[in-house]
Amino acid sequence: MTGIILAAGQSKRMGLAHSKVLLPINNRPILSYIIELAQNAGLTPILVVIAPHHQDIKETFKDYPVKFVIQPQARGTADAVRSCDSLLTPQDDILVLYGDTPLLRLSTVLHLKELYYKKKPDCVILTTFLDNPYGYGRILRNSTGEILAIIEEKDATDEIKRINEINVGVYAFKYGILKPILERITPNTNTGEYYLTNAVNELIKNQYKVLSVSAEDPHECLGINTPADYEFIKKILESQGKSD
Repeated sequence: MTGIILAAGQSKRMGLAHSKVLLPINNRPILSYIIELAQNAGLTPILVVIAPHHQDIKETFKDYPVKFVIQPQARGTADAVRSCDSLLTPQDDILVLYGDTPLLRLSTVLHLKELYYKKKPDCVILTTFLDNPYGYGRILRNSTGEILAIIEEKDATDEIKRINEINVGVYAFKYGILKPILERITPNTNTGEYYLTNAVNELIKNQYKVLSVSAEDPHECLGINTPADYEFIKKILESQGKSD
């Protein structure tokens, strides 16, 4: 299974001159935690998607067993995966991770991977449950528990907003099935970006099999988007003593 780590974000909310994935925790850059996770999960090759100006990421991780992929423009998560097309074949299974989620547990990733190979769905998504799910895409299910859609906050009715199961954004796909979906989804009208959430909804709409795994601890799904996020996650990892 190929690992794709998305690390092309602009880090605007962090107010940084460099990528947030280079911020240190326990004397090592954040991205190193996710690369290590991908390695321990048996993902190979590991593709790291970066922006054209992220030469500092390439330099920092030049001795790591990863391949760098340039996403020419910041056009969303679906476009980031599509940037890897020349390194993928229709037969490849892919697992999409994020470069700013250093708390994600190996056991969670292995569980997702195991379900993917055991049940052989077209997609497995990672979800979790939040007491306050505001801002996140909600997982809409039918009476038998099948996933009907991922509904973004802005599109949710009051009833759907009360759902506390949210989409984390970590996915496993068969690339041969995902690729044509990526080629036909449309950009978000507000941002102009292409999102993997839309690709998953397209799979569901076209009656592909989409399953889910739930992360036991919501904290492991946290990404670093603000300085407060960084300090919170840094404190957790430092308390765990995870370092080189």
